[in-house]
This record gives sequence, C-alpha cells and structure tokens, in this order.
Amino acid sequence: MTGSTRDRVIEAALRLFGEQGFARTTVTQIERAAGLSGGSGAMYRHFRSKDELLVEAVRSRLTDRGQWAAFLAPDFSVLAWLYSLEPQGSTVDKLTLLFRIGLARLEHDRDINRILMRDNSIGTDVLEVFRREEYLVFVSAVLRGLVELADPELRDQDWEAAAAVVVGAVAHYWLISDTFGGHHPTEVDADRYLRSIAEMVVARLR
Repeated sequence: MTGSTRDRVIEAALRLFGEQGFARTTVTQIERAAGLSGGSGAMYRHFRSKDELLVEAVRSRLTDRGQWAAFLAPDFSVLAWLYSLEPQGSTVDKLTLLFRIGLARLEHDRDINRILMRDNSIGTDVLEVFRREEYLVFVSAVLRGLVELADPELRDQDWEAAAAVVVGAVAHYWLISDTFGGHHPTEVDADRYLRSIAEMVVARLR
C-alpha cells in the first residue's frame, strides 16, 4: 500500500466500510489495514473521529472525477464529446457509451455505493456529499445529453425526470449485480442492458 498515511487510512477505511459496514468497522481494524499499529490511535492524528473519516473519505473518492471532470464545464457539449468518441456510431451507440461510462463510475465508487445503499447508520452529511458530488453530476450529464439529442420540437419535454429514470436504471443494474457477486441474476450482460436503455431513450427522443 503506497501513498501518504492519510491516504492509506482513507483507502483502508473505505474498503472496510464497504465490506463490513460503517458501524461494524473499528478504528483498530482501520489502523491495521492501513499498515499502522492497531489500537495506537494513529488514525486520530489525521481525523478527529470515525465519522469525520467517513465524510472525508467519501469526498476524497468522489472528487477524483476522472472522465466526469469535463462534464462540470458550463460550455461542455455531451453530444460533441460522444461524437468524438463514437463518430460513426448511431444515437443508440452513443447513448450506450455514455451509460457504460456511468456504470464504470459506479464500479470506481464501489465501496461508497455499498456503504450508502446497505448501511442505514450513515449520516445525512455523507448523503449530501454523495448527492452533490456524484449523483447530480451523473444526472446532469445524462440530462444535457438528452436535451442535445432530442428533436427540436421535443426539447420542452420533462427531460430532467427522464434523466433521473435513466440514472436509476443504470444504478440498479450495478446494485443488483454487486449483490449477486458481480453477475446480474438474469444473466443479461451490461452491454445488452445498457443498449436496451438506450433504445428506449431513443424512442422517446424521436
């Protein structure tokens, strides 16, 4: 395990919180997993409490934007970006790509998603960080893409609600697959699932 001690504590804590739940994970376990002396109180040199560690760990992971960083620019065009990645593809191909990137992001944030969706001991401050730094970013990217792709006479439809539905569908696939050990119980693979969502969206767009 590399990086600063603080980073190692964050990495270890997120993994343990995701695997065991927040309440069941002890400070001693976090310290040991981070390569520190368990029970030494070394974690408290970086975080005042386990609750503060959770908030900072979630914020740290979610602000590591990767591919999502570009979406935050006010003049960013989802449509132009999709054309640059999939110039010869159909609208279904382009949307499938967008949804695939969203699904990959959910896997990048696997431990955080497990904490939020399975642990009812999480405070509202953590939920707010997730809502602001992750969920709304994903929804806004899909929303912008839908508005840009829609036929002009359909631009005034409720695309915000449609974007929320799409994000929910993508998130549901990740959650169910993760619950069943990484495989969807229907055995429908991710590409088929995401393409089906894209096909339904294109029907709405036109």
